[in-house]
Amino acid sequence: MLLHHGKMKKFTALTALVAYLAITLPALAAPISEKTFSIRPKLVVVIAIDQMRADYLTRFRSRFLAPELGEGKPGGFRFLMSRGAYFPFGEYDVLHNMTGPGHAMILSGSYPYQMGIALNDWYESDKGQVYCVRDDSSPLVVGQSSWRGLSPKNFLGTTVGDELKNAGYSSKVVTVALKDRAAILLGGHRADLALWFDPKNMQWTTSRHYIPEGGMPSWVEALSQSEKSKKGQKYEWNVSGPGTGLSSSKTSGLKISTEYGSYESFAYPMGVDIVLNAAKAAVTQLKLGRGQSPDLLAMSFSSHDYLAHAHGANAREMEEMTIAEDKQLSGFLQFLKKELGSLDDVLLALTADHGGPYDPEWLKTQKIPAGNIDQQLAVKQGNDRLNTVFGKPASGKPYVAFAADFNFFLDPEVLAEKKLDPAAVETALKKELLGIHGILTGFTKTEYRLRQLPPVLFERQTLKGYMPGRSGDVVLIPKPHFQTAGSTVSHQTGYAYDRTVPIILMGKRIKPGVYSERAEVIDIAPTLSFLLGITRPAMSEGRVLSEILTDPK
Repeated sequence: MLLHHGKMKKFTALTALVAYLAITLPALAAPISEKTFSIRPKLVVVIAIDQMRADYLTRFRSRFLAPELGEGKPGGFRFLMSRGAYFPFGEYDVLHNMTGPGHAMILSGSYPYQMGIALNDWYESDKGQVYCVRDDSSPLVVGQSSWRGLSPKNFLGTTVGDELKNAGYSSKVVTVALKDRAAILLGGHRADLALWFDPKNMQWTTSRHYIPEGGMPSWVEALSQSEKSKKGQKYEWNVSGPGTGLSSSKTSGLKISTEYGSYESFAYPMGVDIVLNAAKAAVTQLKLGRGQSPDLLAMSFSSHDYLAHAHGANAREMEEMTIAEDKQLSGFLQFLKKELGSLDDVLLALTADHGGPYDPEWLKTQKIPAGNIDQQLAVKQGNDRLNTVFGKPASGKPYVAFAADFNFFLDPEVLAEKKLDPAAVETALKKELLGIHGILTGFTKTEYRLRQLPPVLFERQTLKGYMPGRSGDVVLIPKPHFQTAGSTVSHQTGYAYDRTVPIILMGKRIKPGVYSERAEVIDIAPTLSFLLGITRPAMSEGRVLSEILTDPK
């Protein structure tokens, strides 16, 4: 029987729609049993590798340890990639990708526009420069810092660890990193202990937010004494062989010699060892994973970031650092297995706080447009222009009080003194700065409020990442591969190289495999919360990665 022409058109359209939805929508995940849902991990381990590009796990795979090393010993990255749910293209969908916002997003599942950590540093008229974890009321217990005190005070909302505590569980939450902001923002407000390293004094420290009465735990003091005893000793990092051939340098091997505790030494595998030694001590001394309630241990490998800033993502040093971390990760997994008897009750998540770019000087030799932008020169240029247009302030103070990562902050006291409309000053500053070589576009705080933003990708990323009062009055968006001058590379943008990171989750309720579905880093927190049976963090917008859940055999 022939279909009427009109019915045929409707049938064809319906068929096309069904086919389109089948291709574009993720497959509905099969439900898991209630019995499986009730199984809880005893220990959640979260590992963030600072400035870990997504493609490091694919480019250097041939040099990683095997998934299994014999006698039941786990390997490193390939063990997680084969035993876990691996998303090669995890994503941060925000305009500025850097350490503070990245670590804050991992276990809160929320974007900066909500939780307040939009940048590493911003400007407030009554305080001046504000560091993202600055809190003058929470001084350090021991050691030194550039700030009077540190805590998660500026972070709004909660983390997975906070919600474990809020739910009434006797869970222990511990975080460890060389960087203070990494440890603090992974832990949230209720962490039992957030440890970071004071390189000047070669010791672990924390603030009165975590230990109000003061005094470091004895086991932490022992760690610090061990590190202090090595200060000044010769540290060598030597590797041999041609490598993968995928790094910019094709030289055979790598030879580095420095002093243990020197500034540069923390950029080498030594820095990762320091963090892992502290993580192992926390597991042993606090008996993590052996209580009635799930415990959480989160750590960040800051050394990876230090080295990347110095050499760029495509340097041979970064390849060798990743290979070293593979072995170090294997050693830590072997430790966990021995300490806990098995990894069956461990739920592990691995990701990065952001990606990273190639060296712009190298890119230029490869005929790719790239370059550095002198941000301080841009501040001077902007102030000169505003002085011309609106006149010099009688106070002698500059119009632009502070700039960081292409965010330019006007001094509200100067605008009040001159009785100027902020929108007019913002517009004049933006117009001047858009003429700088390497700048693509930008917007002002007023344009943000009116939703007059650069289109599509930039608009979406801005709405998720901009926070009035903590983001700039004028924000510039550079062209791809252009960055502020200073380090060899700086990660500051929402381009693919800065926002794309690996995501791996491994546990007995997680189905192993490589997943092409879109996954954001903010999906980690709600997924962990689901598996823990707790409410997701207060401002979480991520989704449960339901496609990776399965009933264990």
